[in-house]
Amino acid sequence: MENQGQVKSKKRVTDHGEVYTNEREVKAMLDLVKDETERIESRFLEPACGNGNFLAEVLERKLNVVDSRYKRSQFQWERYSVLSVSSIYGVDILEDNAEECRNRLFNLYKSRYSSHFKDKCQEDCLRSIRFLLNRNILWGDALDFTNPVTVSTPFSRQV
Repeated sequence: MENQGQVKSKKRVTDHGEVYTNEREVKAMLDLVKDETERIESRFLEPACGNGNFLAEVLERKLNVVDSRYKRSQFQWERYSVLSVSSIYGVDILEDNAEECRNRLFNLYKSRYSSHFKDKCQEDCLRSIRFLLNRNILWGDALDFTNPVTVSTPFSRQV
C-alpha cells in the first residue's frame, strides 16, 4: 500500500468529502471479512474507491492466494489472477481518483506477474487486466448512478 496522507487538499475535502483511510484501518476492516478477501472469486465493490486503498489491499490478498495455489503453472496463475481482478469493482466521483485507482491496481498486478514470470509475461494477459480495470473502476456518482459530466448518463452507458 502506498504511504500517503489522509487529505490531498482542503478544497477536495470541502467539495467532495474526500478523506483517505489509513493502511492500518484498511487492513483491520478487511480482516473482519478475511475469509472473503481470500476467496479468489469473491466480489468487492467500493462505492467511493478514491485511489484504491481498499481495492489494492483486496487484490494483494487475492493474489497471495493465487500465488500459494498456482505459482508453479503460469497458465493457471494467469487464469486465476484474472478471475481475482474481474471480481473487484470501484466507483469514484472524481475522475483523477478513478484513473489513479485503475493505474494503481494495474501496476500492482503487473509487478506481481512479472516477479513470477519475468520475460514470459503475456501481453494478452496484461491487456485483459487493463480492459477489466477500465470496465470495473468507474468515474461516477455511486449515489445516483450518473457520471458527473453528463448527469443524465447512467453508468451502464459509460464506456
